[in-house]
Amino acid sequence: MLAELATFRETVLDGANLQPADTVADIGAGTGLLTLAAAERAPDGDVFAIDVSVDALEELRRISTTPNVFFLIGSADVLPLPDESLDVIVTRSVLIYVNDKNEAAREFFRTLRADGRLSIFEPINRRNTRLADVVDFGELHGRVTEWERARYGDPDDPMLNFDQRDLEQAFNDAGFTDIRSDLRATERAIPPERTLNVVGAPGRLSLLAAWGEDFPPQTVEQLAAAVRAAGPIRRTWPAVYLTAVKP
Repeated sequence: MLAELATFRETVLDGANLQPADTVADIGAGTGLLTLAAAERAPDGDVFAIDVSVDALEELRRISTTPNVFFLIGSADVLPLPDESLDVIVTRSVLIYVNDKNEAAREFFRTLRADGRLSIFEPINRRNTRLADVVDFGELHGRVTEWERARYGDPDDPMLNFDQRDLEQAFNDAGFTDIRSDLRATERAIPPERTLNVVGAPGRLSLLAAWGEDFPPQTVEQLAAAVRAAGPIRRTWPAVYLTAVKP
């Protein structure tokens, strides 16, 4: 996991082409995966760590000893920054929490200076391997297939209602140029109990809890038994690295 996070960080920052005196915003900074490394790459600039979570920013402020890092409460679609105040925007797994990705793209455009750069990483959850494709659910296979089709096709779920082409279109419509996206897939073998019980992101339900909302208890037990019988489940998790420039 640490190696994977390091890959996310370095690929995003390499895509941003950071210069020593750049003014940078890490939007959805969390506890600083990108912020702290950006501050090292732009030692003569300023780095704004922006997040909706006060707790995350407090933790980042506690661990950061870098004098050029500043902390702001805000979201990707309502940035607490003036027009044309940034050279670079970076994000990691942020737009999956934003309902209006077009508004976020416009905010990024507004706050960047001419020739400003954008570099982001976003999971493309819509293209995750479906569980029904890798687990034998027997007579319940059709019900799981339909359940997953409805879940992954939910137009109101910001984590599932877009792919890399939608992101490209959002940034193109906002005015960005030189938009480049690199879709990559990570394959992992996930133990059954992790598949069933781990919460993938804050505010989300575990698979067992989600099944519990839509299936009777006996059916949930049958589905869970099928997952456990399958052993480690190999699935693919696509994500996109996207870079763009404000002309």
